[in-house]
Amino acid sequence: MAERMKGVIIEGIGAPYRLVDDLEVPEPGQGQVLVKSIATAINPVDTGMASTGLFIKSFPIVLGCDSSGIITKVGPNTSLKPGQRICGCTRLGFPGYSTFQQYFLLDERFAILPPSSMSYNDAATIGVGAETACIGLLQGIKLAALDENGNVVGKEGDDEDGGKEWVVVLGGAGSVGQYSVQIAKMLGYKVVATCSKRSADLVKSVGADEVVDYSLGEEEQYSKIKEVTGGNFFGVWDTVAKSEGLGRKLLTDASISKKRKCYATVDDWSPMEEKADHSLHRAKLGYIGRPDEESTQPDLDSSLVSYAKFITHLLANGSLKPNATEVVTGGFDAVAGAVEKQVQGAGGKKVVVELQTVE
Repeated sequence: MAERMKGVIIEGIGAPYRLVDDLEVPEPGQGQVLVKSIATAINPVDTGMASTGLFIKSFPIVLGCDSSGIITKVGPNTSLKPGQRICGCTRLGFPGYSTFQQYFLLDERFAILPPSSMSYNDAATIGVGAETACIGLLQGIKLAALDENGNVVGKEGDDEDGGKEWVVVLGGAGSVGQYSVQIAKMLGYKVVATCSKRSADLVKSVGADEVVDYSLGEEEQYSKIKEVTGGNFFGVWDTVAKSEGLGRKLLTDASISKKRKCYATVDDWSPMEEKADHSLHRAKLGYIGRPDEESTQPDLDSSLVSYAKFITHLLANGSLKPNATEVVTGGFDAVAGAVEKQVQGAGGKKVVVELQTVE
């Protein structure tokens, strides 16, 4: 008889979260590992899936995709071992892969290996935020190229006069924004980021050279970013899906780059026009590991394999710091409250739930 475990399910669109104890423990298949879920971060996509059914294969379903745990079992053809710590984004909406349960499946190729010095809570903030940042910066505006082992093999980063080019990050205080600032800086760019006045010190602390108050009108934000950068940028990365007008105006009217120009955004749902003077890239991490939907985001999985290794390298050498956390205790009983806390806002912190102990 299959082993059973606890988990938090929803039974339909808009249904409340409910704790159950009769879920079947999944069995890892080819290239997969079974992970004990120690901590999980809460993301806007969790609420989006619950309220719309986005990505969900069938109900009832367990949600949660930002993982942090310890491997308990491995499937065939895996190089990882039981006892290793692991984090990263899991498949969304597939039974057996979600983190709001005691054990979940993770595809080894998407695994991020946190350093032993990093807490499980901090590791839970890495997957969705850092991987989305990589999609926007590397696949979208193409700041650098990676090899299959996650090593940087080519990057731009300097203008013709030998100075550093800028990257514009719209929304620097959120999880994706903070990781984007750090990664762009690590790659040799200067960064200007928009954020609230309250978050300015936080965004500067993760590496932003300049910040612009996003409560200003769009024209004033445009003028300040143009003044700060001198138009010396070719990429705008919108991490909050609220600034298409500003981002694309910056590329069309302010950028002096003679290279490519690109607007990348996490908004993959709103109608957007193609422009002659710059490309458009929509980040779609939600399609991770969905082979039946590969055509919706060509090359996503192969890119994420190298991004997972790249992020592992950055964590190991200290170039990438985790988000600050607001930790919710109480195990699986606390999941619903943690989701609500994320919806209400946590002031630049990532809401993390401590689900169970290592032992």
